[in-house]
Formats: sequence, C-alpha cells, structure tokens
Amino acid sequence: IDVGENKPRQVVSGLRAFKNAEQMTGARVLCLCNVKKGPLREQMSEGMVMCASNEDHTVMDFVQPPEGAVNGEKVSFEGFTGEPVEVLVPKKKMFEQCAEKLSTDADGVAKYDGVPFMTSKGPCVSTLKNAAIK
Repeated sequence: IDVGENKPRQVVSGLRAFKNAEQMTGARVLCLCNVKKGPLREQMSEGMVMCASNEDHTVMDFVQPPEGAVNGEKVSFEGFTGEPVEVLVPKKKMFEQCAEKLSTDADGVAKYDGVPFMTSKGPCVSTLKNAAIK
C-alpha cells in the first residue's frame, strides 16, 4: 500500500472474506501505520487497513480518505494535540484501548470518541453507517 513513503508497505489483512482482489487493488484506504510490524499469515505485515463493520461482523468496508487527500497524510482529531506513539505496544493493548471508541456516525463519517477523522480535504468516511471501526 502506498502510504506516502519511499516504498509501498506490505499490509496483510483478513479482508479476503469481504473484498476480492479487484476491489482491493487501487482502493483508497486509511492505514494505521504505527502498529508493530510482524508476521501475519506467514507474511510480514507493516500496517493495518482500517475498516467499518456491522455489529455481527458479516459486512465490512474500508474507511476511506476523501478525494484529494495525499497518500501518507496524517489524520488529525480536533482537540487532540501531539504526535502519535512511534509503535503501539501489543502487550499494553494500546490499540484495543482506543478501538472501542472508533465508529462511524449516521453519515458514515469515521470518528474517535465522537471526533471526526480529519484530513486537509475533509473527513474520512465509510459506506457503513453507525458501525464499529476495526
């Protein structure tokens, strides 16, 4: 995935049950890049694709940056300042602590604790409304 760095990142996901290769190739997606790199399904994974999911986890779709947002642009949250931690430490369950506050609203806007995921071109969105983000 092109996240605006010198080379693309390899990101391994469990999206095969929800998306085919054609739907994934060239898709604009939001990636969490400060997860710990490590093997997943016998391949090195260097990030996580952010997706919205319905309650029973039978439907899933990408959280997408708006048109015009540059690959690699950091997402911001009004009222939250500072820089993200370099690597989310799995043993400290850092992502899990935040994940319970990730969702989309009635318009499909991705939010953390009610605050939109913002880029310079507007909010990140999903086709799934009132859904959890994982």
